Amino acid sequence: MGWLSAIFSKVGVDVISSVGKVIDDLVSSDEELALTDIQKKKITAAYNVKMQELMLQIDRQAAEHEQAMEGELTERLRLDMKSDSTLSKNIRPVTLIFMTLVVTALSFSTIFYNGFSDQQVTTIEAWIPFFQMIMLTIYGFYFGSRGIEKVQKIRASGQDSNTNLGRVSSFDQEPRG
Repeated sequence: MGWLSAIFSKVGVDVISSVGKVIDDLVSSDEELALTDIQKKKITAAYNVKMQELMLQIDRQAAEHEQAMEGELTERLRLDMKSDSTLSKNIRPVTLIFMTLVVTALSFSTIFYNGFSDQQVTTIEAWIPFFQMIMLTIYGFYFGSRGIEKVQKIRASGQDSNTNLGRVSSFDQEPRG
């Protein structure tokens, strides 16, 4: 019978240890819960830090891309001005004048003429957002690019002569302030 008790005692120890392990896994102590909470907070903090770093990197890349696009636009405008073609030198003002005249003519025709049919009124109403977008783009590009050109001209002249930091060196430039 000694051998029977040895077998059952060995099986009993294994069964009891495995049952104890299952119960220990199911029931956690307060210290274990506190450690789990701390680990969760560390993981959350690390995630938040990583997300902030990624967002800063995305913002930096977007700013670099925007700066590169503005540089290319300015370079294209500079090349247009160096060309011998009259059209390439005057395309911005000609487009601005033409679109201003077209929109003004359409505006006055709708204000002072009441003989439009329903179909014509519907067509005009459909074109209004288009003309708004076109005009905002043209005015923004024309006056915005002229502003960028003036700022670059001022910066370039400021880098050439560091002694005239606050003074205007020609009548073309605007004073820095």
